[in-house]
Amino acid sequence: MTPIAYLSFNEQGYSKYCRDYKEYWQWVANRNETRYQSTIAHAKEYDAKNMMHTIRLLEMAYDIATTGKVIVERPNRDALLSIKAGQSEYNELLEQADHLSIQIATAFERSQLPDVPNEQAALSALVMVRDRLYASTD
Repeated sequence: MTPIAYLSFNEQGYSKYCRDYKEYWQWVANRNETRYQSTIAHAKEYDAKNMMHTIRLLEMAYDIATTGKVIVERPNRDALLSIKAGQSEYNELLEQADHLSIQIATAFERSQLPDVPNEQAALSALVMVRDRLYASTD
């Protein structure tokens, strides 16, 4: 008897497809609609808020390497907000991120910061913050 068909079943591939499909629709159901509409509105096809935070965090890493301090309030707030508004080209942002990464590596090579943190100082700071936090709730 001659076979009339050949059936191949890629169970692993099908399972991955089903997982991906389910995850996509969960994302659609749970996404931040305002953020999604913002991405659609600027029509740049990238997550502008994510790119703004990427640039901000890279700049903060550079600040840490060069000053030893975490500078939360950014001196270039307007530039960061323009990224968030989708006013930058994606490739320009990638180039900026690459450039910052190189600057960060160089800055940390020259940095006077210790290679490892002072664990006792960090623990003491944590305890102090918690003491103040919980004391204010009494």
